[in-house]
Amino acid sequence: MTMRMLILVLLFTVSAVHAELRKLSESDFHTNVRTHVPGLVVGADASSAFGRYGVFLSSYPSGSPVIRGWVAPKPEPPLIEPTVANETTANQADSVLVIDLRSPVSKISLLLVGPTGQEISIRAGDPAGNTLGTVTEKLGKSRTFVGFGAPGNQLISKVIIDYRSAQAPEQLLAFVVEKPASPQFETALPQIAHGRSRGDLFLRTSITIVNVLNTTVTGEIRFFGPNGLPFAPELEGSASRDHIVPFTLDEGQSRLLTTSGTSGIAGYARVVSDAPIQAIAHFSLAGSADERTEIAMTSVAGQFGAVGAYNRQPLASSTEPSGVDTAFAIVNLGSERALVRLRLVDENDLVREMPFFLGPGAQMARFVDEVLEAGFAPRGTMSILSDQPVASVLIKTVDGLPVSILPLGSVED
Repeated sequence: MTMRMLILVLLFTVSAVHAELRKLSESDFHTNVRTHVPGLVVGADASSAFGRYGVFLSSYPSGSPVIRGWVAPKPEPPLIEPTVANETTANQADSVLVIDLRSPVSKISLLLVGPTGQEISIRAGDPAGNTLGTVTEKLGKSRTFVGFGAPGNQLISKVIIDYRSAQAPEQLLAFVVEKPASPQFETALPQIAHGRSRGDLFLRTSITIVNVLNTTVTGEIRFFGPNGLPFAPELEGSASRDHIVPFTLDEGQSRLLTTSGTSGIAGYARVVSDAPIQAIAHFSLAGSADERTEIAMTSVAGQFGAVGAYNRQPLASSTEPSGVDTAFAIVNLGSERALVRLRLVDENDLVREMPFFLGPGAQMARFVDEVLEAGFAPRGTMSILSDQPVASVLIKTVDGLPVSILPLGSVED
């Protein structure tokens, strides 16, 4: 079996009949159209270039999608445009660029660049992993538009771009989809909690969603437990309990949801909408002696790789409590089990690593020293790599109480 055949067999269950995808023109994209371009700097990791839209890029079987600068040939004005390039140090002809769409669509168009006259093939698959068909094209001198749909308007969730035997990498300038009925924009609040904390302190979580656009936005907040199963928290002002809270926000509007009740809960929330919105979780601690603190975190998009600094070092103050620690919360936003690699490098270059599996939709919230061998310095860097999109945050605590929550920075920022 050749490498090229192996790639196709591994990625899809190949149907007995190889259908041709329906070729579409630019005029076929006219309703609820969204154009996505990789708005990243040259040299950045492009895996999550379209992550906020629920679209993730990868290379197979080797290589990594990165952002490169593309300059249109004359007579067009010289303008450097960011493009996703599928680069590998191995045999370039054996690598393909893979697009995974969390919300399947029926129509897709790609804007590709590369060697003039190069024959390319594009294969599409459905959510079950079956091949829907292929389409072939030749690259032109400038941008090449390739639009297609599945036979019978079946839904497409995976696309493979293959420049065949060329030693040039697959290069994607942009892609266009017709917006499906389901929401396309998704972020996560990797940790929410409600219940009694230390002593007489009680913890509540409030979620604020804000429409920062000049158009109406509709969507849902979906609550899940650590096992990925839905759960329905009790919310102030709500007569019923459900794990899904729908919302519609006009321009400039916001909405606040706050947990209530006496039972203890823990989990996370996913925020999905038909346009980007701002979502913030506020954690309030209140006690009987008017003791009250509040911290907040913004929602996080799915990423394949992220990094952040941890700090377990107390401040140089005699009044600073000694119990400073760092925890993390991570959510698998993918539809498949994720292989996650947690890596810590302390300020003395001591390395601690641990791989683990996280089920689809599952969450893990732990103190760092619960999962990594002790003995590392109080300051350093922690990174998370995954083969599925994950949302993650670092949580600094003092005597067990959170004092700051920061998202891990995407490695492609």
